[in-house]
Amino acid sequence: MRMLIVEDDRALADGLITSLKHEGYAVDHVATGEDALSSASSEQYDMIILDIGLPGVDGFEVLRRLRERKNQA
Repeated sequence: MRMLIVEDDRALADGLITSLKHEGYAVDHVATGEDALSSASSEQYDMIILDIGLPGVDGFEVLRRLRERKNQA
């Protein structure tokens, strides 16, 4: 299973990444909403763990845009 962690708090992200990799998951990490949208466009993820309070494009907007893309496909 491949996961994307979208989290701007590096300490929190590192803890999640370490734990998930220890359990055998493939994990990518980005720190901004813009990077999340870019990664989700170029990679296929089974799960996205999305922080709502991101700088710039917040998590709610990322989710809205991802859903919009899915509905257009």
